[in-house]
Amino acid sequence: MRLRGVFLLSTLALFSYATAGLAAQAAKPGFDEKAVADFYRSKTVRIIVGFSAGGGYDQYSRLIARHLAKYIPGNPAVIVENMAGVGSIIAANHVFNVAPKDATVIANISGPIILEQLFANPGVQFDLAKFRYLAVPVSETYVLVVTRKPGVTKFDEIIGPKGKQVTFGAIPGSTVEHGAILIRDVLGGNLKVVSGYKGTADVRMAIDGGEVEGFVNTWQSLKITSIDKFKSGEWLVLAQLSEKPIKDLPTPNVPTIPMIAKNNEERQILKFGTSTPNEFGKVYVLPPGAPPDRAAALEAAFARAFADKELLADAEKGRLEIDPITGEETHKLVVEFLGMSAELKGKLQSALKGGKK
Repeated sequence: MRLRGVFLLSTLALFSYATAGLAAQAAKPGFDEKAVADFYRSKTVRIIVGFSAGGGYDQYSRLIARHLAKYIPGNPAVIVENMAGVGSIIAANHVFNVAPKDATVIANISGPIILEQLFANPGVQFDLAKFRYLAVPVSETYVLVVTRKPGVTKFDEIIGPKGKQVTFGAIPGSTVEHGAILIRDVLGGNLKVVSGYKGTADVRMAIDGGEVEGFVNTWQSLKITSIDKFKSGEWLVLAQLSEKPIKDLPTPNVPTIPMIAKNNEERQILKFGTSTPNEFGKVYVLPPGAPPDRAAALEAAFARAFADKELLADAEKGRLEIDPITGEETHKLVVEFLGMSAELKGKLQSALKGGKK
C-alpha cells in the first residue's frame, strides 16, 4: 500500500494497520522461507550507494541497514558501501553487470538516471526496466537553493537577460544537474552550472568553500543535512520543482512548476525532467537474474522494516521521511516513463542538451 503524505510516526492507528497487513503477508510468504534462510545464514548483504558518504542517499541506506537484517530470513549482516560517480550511473553499471547475481548485493541508485537511459547516453550500461525493484523509502521533491552571497531573494531575480547570475554546483546525470540546466535553458535562468561533483555532500563543501553559490537538491535530504542553514537565513529556497507545494518549507511563498513555467510545454518539460523521475528517486534494486525467492524475501523485508517502530523512531531523530513505494509499483513507474511519447522525449532531450556541451 502506498501512503502519500504520511510523515514518520503519524498515528498509532496507521502503524497498527500497516503492521497488521505485514503480519498477514508474513503468514503467507511468496517464497520458500527455509531455503532463503539457509542461503542467507552467515552471509553479508551489501547495499551499494551510488553517491558519496554523508548525503541523503547514504543517510537512508545506513538507517535501513541497521534494521533490515532482522527481517531477512537467515538474518545476514547488512553493510553499506559507497560507489559514487556520474549521478549513480557507475553503481548502476556495476550492479547490473559485475556484482554477484545471488541477491547479496543491493544497489541504492537515483531514479533520474532513467533520463540518461532514455537519451541513450553511451555511459549507461544497464536497462532500468530489467532491474528487480525492492522499494523506495520516499518520493523526493527537488528545490532550487541559493546562499545569501549573490544577493538573490526571489526566483524572478535570476530570470531573463537582466537576471543576477548564480553559480550552481551539479552532479552529472542527476536532477541536481538536470534541474539547473532546465532552469537555465528552458526558463532563461542566469545560472552558471559547474558539474562534476560526486554527491551533494561535495556540493555543500563547495558552497562552504565559496566555489558555488547554490544547487538543486531534494527537500527530504536538505532537512537532514542543512536545516540550520535555512533557519538562520544563510540559505534560501527560490523554487520548488514539483506540481504541488511542500508543506514544511521554511521559506514562504516559494513558487512551484506551474508558477514558474510560462506555458504548458515548459511545464511538461520541467515535470518529466525533474518531478516525475523522482517519484522513484532513492530506489533499491537487485540486478537481473537474482533468484526470485530471495528477491521476494528482500522486498518483504524492506516493507516490514519500513513499518518497524525502531526504524521509524531512528528516522524521526534523523529527520528522515518514510513514505514507501513497493517494488511492484516502482517497476510500473519505470516502464511507463521509458514508454513516453517520441514527441515528449525529443523535447526533453533538446532541453537537456545544454548539459552535454
